[in-house]
Amino acid sequence: MSDRIPLVSSYKLTQAQQLLLQAALLQGQAALTAWEQWQSLVDIEVLDAESHVLLPQLYQNLLAHGVEDPHMARLKGIYRRTWYANQLRLKQLKTLLSHLKNAGIEAIVLGDAALCCCQDETYRPISNFHLLVRSTELEGAIQQLICLNWQVSNALTHQFIHLQDDPENLLYLQEHLFWGIPQDYIDEQVWQYAIPRESNAAGWTLSPTDQLLDGCARTFFKSRSRPIYGIADALTLIQKSGNLDWIRLITQAQRYQMILPVRNMLILLQQVLQLSVPSWVLPALYQMPIAQTEWLNYQVLAGERRSFVRSTLTPPLSYLENRLQRLRHRLFPGKQILIPKKSAFELSD
Repeated sequence: MSDRIPLVSSYKLTQAQQLLLQAALLQGQAALTAWEQWQSLVDIEVLDAESHVLLPQLYQNLLAHGVEDPHMARLKGIYRRTWYANQLRLKQLKTLLSHLKNAGIEAIVLGDAALCCCQDETYRPISNFHLLVRSTELEGAIQQLICLNWQVSNALTHQFIHLQDDPENLLYLQEHLFWGIPQDYIDEQVWQYAIPRESNAAGWTLSPTDQLLDGCARTFFKSRSRPIYGIADALTLIQKSGNLDWIRLITQAQRYQMILPVRNMLILLQQVLQLSVPSWVLPALYQMPIAQTEWLNYQVLAGERRSFVRSTLTPPLSYLENRLQRLRHRLFPGKQILIPKKSAFELSD
């Protein structure tokens, strides 16, 4: 890998995004205050796509707080359209998973559909399907999906296989969720901790820890978009899990080179959404070295640029310091150079 310093990309929430997250997820007066302030900053009719995704969740929270506002009618309409669209999507997903299971192929549901399965059917608009299958069953899964009129798209990547059955209906299929050595062991660990979706229903979901890791990576992966809904997903996952396995979370973050996205997420959850994180977790993450591949792949929080520079420059500076120390304490060779050694004839005298 090149020794050049990687370009750093910063992740920063705007004031409007922070207020929307607080209005949709906090409780009591904090949520109501955030709602009032957010209204004064934005026009609901022209929201960015990332913020629009949170509106069904915002409506549920405001409704639970008894909010009466002219905007509630608009939010209710968005909520109901999301519910109806998700019903159709989940019905199609159920058929798809059952077909794969009948062919002897198990699949773990990822992404939007997994969140709806874990929370409720209106939690998140399902924009596409995302499935994880075992490496040995990948080709079989593709063939079974083709039998259901899905077509492999030309947009292939090293991570996902893209399929679609119409221009707006996409499915992403993959065989690896996390990368590590040995890869077979990493893959099997994901399946070992996976949870069946429902009794007598086809398909699996990730364990809360793995789902949180996956969500952190998606949220802070370097891209043009800023998916703030990933922060909402992380909070909901932690709250619903009841007793998250924090030790496994930071251990796996180190193994999969995801220290940076996990650290970013926990900092934002603490600062913006008042999440109580065990006191030892963040210090432990800060003590772990971050690989250059992480700096290349993930965004850095706006306030973490100094940490990035320090982490990136420390190895070469330490090397130079060690070289200087060795030169400083080495015997000066001047006398040996200026005064020639006596020859054998001179010594014999």
